[in-house]
Amino acid sequence: MDFEQTISYLLSLGHETLTIKLGLENTETLLGALGDPHKQFPSVQIAGTNGKGSTAAFLDSICRASGIRTGLFTSPHLVSITERIKIGGEQISEDRFAHFTRIVSETAGELVGRGSLQTLPTFFEHLTAIALAAFLGPSLQNAMIAIGFTTTPIFVRLTRGQVMAVKVEDYIEAARAVGNPPMRIALKHILPNILPALIVQATISIATAIIAEASLSFLGLGQQPPAPSWGSMLNTAQRFLTSAPWMAVWPGLAIFLAVLSFNILGDGLRDALDPKER
Repeated sequence: MDFEQTISYLLSLGHETLTIKLGLENTETLLGALGDPHKQFPSVQIAGTNGKGSTAAFLDSICRASGIRTGLFTSPHLVSITERIKIGGEQISEDRFAHFTRIVSETAGELVGRGSLQTLPTFFEHLTAIALAAFLGPSLQNAMIAIGFTTTPIFVRLTRGQVMAVKVEDYIEAARAVGNPPMRIALKHILPNILPALIVQATISIATAIIAEASLSFLGLGQQPPAPSWGSMLNTAQRFLTSAPWMAVWPGLAIFLAVLSFNILGDGLRDALDPKER
């Protein structure tokens, strides 16, 4: 999802002032699924200011002058929607805005699919979640959180499907008939039989996570220099492609070999753990 697609998606949610919903239930549910980013830093809400939130901007400048890292979310915007979100006094870039919009929109879609939300969050609810997620700032920890939230639904769906298939087997009925408690059945009979599928999925997801982390670091949203990251190495190397192309070859080759290794491992485990192959 690029910036233009981001704008189209947000506008498809309806006009900002015409889709306002009373209450914070949707916002709280959405932020909870994103890891409650607003609970990881102190915040101040200033309401009733004029124009672009001059009182909030004044307080933001005082905090920055005192050496405090700040995030400012105001409404409305004049030219670009990215004007609404500033981190450390700097307007958020279009790429970062599109990145966090994709995370929020995918999370909202999952919540609607599970029935946790009746409808998609509104335009302003999306923007609030995007701003709070962006305020956490780029770091390896935040990249891991973002990757974890996007891959968790895969394991949830896989686990549920495997459990639904296993729990109707005859040996489960037999264990229940002899008086085994539900917890013992779950841990001793169901878990060992669904574990192979989860292990295989984990190896495949690790490969996907490596690519995702490298992509985030390449965009400046993951591990920050001088800490090493293949993605940030590629970001640095792109400025020297004509004079020193080998700077891009080695981190790119490392990503390729790591991803290929985990995919091969996943295929091998699938074959080794498949009961039909025994």
